[in-house]
Amino acid sequence: MFFRRPSLLLFTLTLALRLTAATPPATEAYAWRNVPVHGGGYVTGLVFHPREADLLYARTDVGGAYRWDATDRLWRPLNDAIDRAHVDYHGILSLALDPHDPDRLYLACGLYLGEGARAGAVLRSTDRGATWAATELPVKLGGNQDGRGTGERLAVDPHDGRVLFLGTSRDGLWRSRDSGQTWAPAGNFPRDAGITFVLFDPASGTPGKPTQTVYLGRETTSRDSLYRSTDGGKTWTVVAGQPTGLLIHHAAQDASGVLYLAGGNGRGPNDVTDGGVWKFDPRTAQWTDLTPVRPSAEGNDRFGYAGLALDPQHPGTILVTTLDRWTKGDEIFRSTDGGATWTPLLAHFKWNHAGTPYIQAMKPHWISHVALDPFHPERAWIVSGYGVWATDQANAPVGPGRGITWVFPNRGLEETVVDALISPPTGVPLLSALGDIGGFRHDDLSVSPRDGFFRPLHGGSPGLAYAENDPAVLVRTHWGPARGAISRDGGVTWTDFPSTPTAAVEHGPGLAALAADGRCIVWLPKGSRPFYSTDRGATWSESRTELVSTTIWTTYGPVADRINPAKFYLYDSVTGAFFASTDGGARFTRTTTLPPRGGVLVAQPGAEGHVWLPTEEGLLHSANSGGAFHKIPGVTAAHQVGFGAAAPGRNTPALFLDGTVRGQAAYFRSADGGATWVRISTDRQRFGWLRCLTGDPRVFGRVYLGTSGRGILVGEPAAASR
Repeated sequence: MFFRRPSLLLFTLTLALRLTAATPPATEAYAWRNVPVHGGGYVTGLVFHPREADLLYARTDVGGAYRWDATDRLWRPLNDAIDRAHVDYHGILSLALDPHDPDRLYLACGLYLGEGARAGAVLRSTDRGATWAATELPVKLGGNQDGRGTGERLAVDPHDGRVLFLGTSRDGLWRSRDSGQTWAPAGNFPRDAGITFVLFDPASGTPGKPTQTVYLGRETTSRDSLYRSTDGGKTWTVVAGQPTGLLIHHAAQDASGVLYLAGGNGRGPNDVTDGGVWKFDPRTAQWTDLTPVRPSAEGNDRFGYAGLALDPQHPGTILVTTLDRWTKGDEIFRSTDGGATWTPLLAHFKWNHAGTPYIQAMKPHWISHVALDPFHPERAWIVSGYGVWATDQANAPVGPGRGITWVFPNRGLEETVVDALISPPTGVPLLSALGDIGGFRHDDLSVSPRDGFFRPLHGGSPGLAYAENDPAVLVRTHWGPARGAISRDGGVTWTDFPSTPTAAVEHGPGLAALAADGRCIVWLPKGSRPFYSTDRGATWSESRTELVSTTIWTTYGPVADRINPAKFYLYDSVTGAFFASTDGGARFTRTTTLPPRGGVLVAQPGAEGHVWLPTEEGLLHSANSGGAFHKIPGVTAAHQVGFGAAAPGRNTPALFLDGTVRGQAAYFRSADGGATWVRISTDRQRFGWLRCLTGDPRVFGRVYLGTSGRGILVGEPAAASR
């Protein structure tokens, strides 16, 4: 009996573990919404449906597509079901509508063209983006590469909705004959060429039969860029007589068949220093230069042209935009006589930030697209590097005392890349570190931050941290000259570090952490060993360690222990090496080796020496300052982990996870340190690739997600959010 009891016990435990592993985690309904910033990223295109009023779509370079809700005056995100594995589909290179079926919508998706990038895809919807089907392509698309602000290169044949053309980033022209389900190269167009737009000539077809005349722009300035096919895309020839050196960004055709073109000497959205506006009459083969203002090297007034729109109700009315006019500011020109004369619309104007305070400090740039509402041509929309602007006065006279008012209608359009989120135990509920626009104090989770972004604005902020026992003390790294700053009032004001390690200036800011008592800062610049300061950045000393950070994405940390102010931790995701310091960052000692390619290292509040690491092999936990780690049962993959307020009646903080538990990939919450999990998201709530995650230490169940283009999300139990 003595020997049988352990055997029986072992069998019972094994059976229980098998049953637990086979049982899916419990689920709890969560309500998810954005923490508003409004805009924040590059909107690369806008498309109105030609036959249904107020049906407008926007595409972005890293945040998916949106549909405008004219009733509620907000944007509805359409790609929140895209998961981590398919995050490349958040890069929308082009968007197409079926002119005869307003329910049909197509997206050409893909982020990058490099070796590690995922193949592109065409997503198709028959319910205005509520649900999607996908066809993966054998080529890559560059939705976040140069040229992403050029015209719509995905187009539906206006006479045969089964036929679509797709101009790729570098692999020529492709065609579908079955409404986007399958694709093949089209005609004799070069297979190694990039394309900036595809435009069907509706006058050359009849209903039910493919359109015969199609134009496209080749992405080049070294040869002719405008091509035409008159046999439905079988053969393509260069249009004779066109201006040389013009890469066409946008093209439009009026009711008489005249083609209008705007472009520059580069793909954009940067480095365009010359360009023009032209029209081509295919009936006479005549080209006419319509350029409103010619770029000039004199005074360094160099720029190109990009956006172009025609008013279908008023022939001869044209809007064009400049691109990269950094000296005088970008402009929108209007002509009502076919381009013979032009009026600048931004010479007299008023910008209305419409509840988005941070916009007051910024001017529109990268105005690569302009759209006119076909039902209300007085309504014009333009894109910018941080959202969209609109006016209902596009036809109004302008001049001294008669300016056009532009508003910033970006509610719901949240396209920011979030590098760090912190939710301190006191003070504001949330602070964020963002790419391009720095970061914010979110004192109210329902409005765009009243104080605007962190000042001074230094571009992006890769890192943000607070002192556990003195949460009003914060540090952030940034891309300004000092590369880092400190705040003593919870992020209301910031002071750049008095000194900066040379490595941070030469290679990049990297990340920094604050000791629990706020007295010591440990800083790991890119391409460097760590540095530490005990005088709040007045002086820095190099840590003694074998670790050298290569990029901020391969070394996670430094991370401060939440109890002991002398302890800091580092994890090298390239080698898997884990390092700990017990003397305020003066020395980091390698304690163990963990799986490489892990995620963001997190220290547990209220427990000295407890650190957690998400890895592709599961969730790891150490209770002895990194001396040893154990794997949390049931978690087969972990991407991000964070802590929030403990459940009622418990002392252990809630644990939030982006990962896979018992075969289910989702977001989870645990109230007992990972022993059991509750799934808190559905398959329609994936939001792409998370870069960071944290719970709220004051509100049980509340969790914040930092995405790679869909902004900041907050989730709470649905019952509590009512």
